[in-house]
Amino acid sequence: MTIGIPRKAFLSERVWPIVRVLLLQLLLWMGIVGNLVGWLLLALLVDQLHWLKIDFHGKTLDTISPDGKVIGFVVLFTVNLVLVVLAWRLMERKPLRAMLWEFSRKQRRTLAWGLLAGLGEVLLVFGVMTALGAARSTWGLAAVPSKTILMAFGWILASSILGPIVEEVLNRGYWFQNIKRGWGVVAAAIVTALLFGGAHLLNPNAEILGVINIALSAITYVLGLVWLRSLWFPIGWHAAWNFAQFFIVGLPNSGISVSSMGLDGTTLLVTTTSGPTWLTGGGFGMEASVIRTIILFGIIAAMFWFKQRRAQPSASAA
Repeated sequence: MTIGIPRKAFLSERVWPIVRVLLLQLLLWMGIVGNLVGWLLLALLVDQLHWLKIDFHGKTLDTISPDGKVIGFVVLFTVNLVLVVLAWRLMERKPLRAMLWEFSRKQRRTLAWGLLAGLGEVLLVFGVMTALGAARSTWGLAAVPSKTILMAFGWILASSILGPIVEEVLNRGYWFQNIKRGWGVVAAAIVTALLFGGAHLLNPNAEILGVINIALSAITYVLGLVWLRSLWFPIGWHAAWNFAQFFIVGLPNSGISVSSMGLDGTTLLVTTTSGPTWLTGGGFGMEASVIRTIILFGIIAAMFWFKQRRAQPSASAA
């Protein structure tokens, strides 16, 4: 017996789910499986099929050419998504709906609400930065080569579709559901927020405040997931944030800048920031701004207030 729980149940419900979460994290993000398979596919495309004219030899994803980065991220995100889904189906032996990821027409509205939430958050943070003089913007769209346009669509696919899907399926899907089963919603929310934020320490120009903000954003995603019972809400929020911050505002997304991806001229605005890093987010983007910290705390408080207010009529009726 362990704190009133049979040892077998304690191991199966509280210990092994955590072990599987950590193992999956190690296999995917540390590159033991996910990146290895991805790089093998890239090597096949480059060296055997000659589909791509990119030299990957002796280079990492941070040092290869921009077009190589785009293709690399698309392949790696796709491989990781397949691995997460396979792990859920084969290791956990559960359908995707058990992680609240369903494919039905009624989920479109939930996705739309998530997209609106993400877009609204970007515009709010950016609006405050602009009002404070920390950000100035000019028109960004310009005539660019067709190759750059293709790269832009590729980066939208990678950063605003595949990336948010695989990160949400892994974090708010696999991790959250596994930890919640044995330790409850609060513990699962905290642990997955810390894991989600900590994973971004490996990004270029990483800032501690940025990691904190990403962890706070994970809390908002969890609240939406639990209350709306759909993984599409955090997917939409995450996707809209990534897209709007990069392609509308023209600021770095988690340390990845427009110039580093060779996508100058493809964003709606070109934005320059001025002021201390804690205010502007620096090279990490406005994700690392204290303005976002304050706004995220406000969003979390507003979500709790809204949920409580909606629950009051039900309690009164009872």
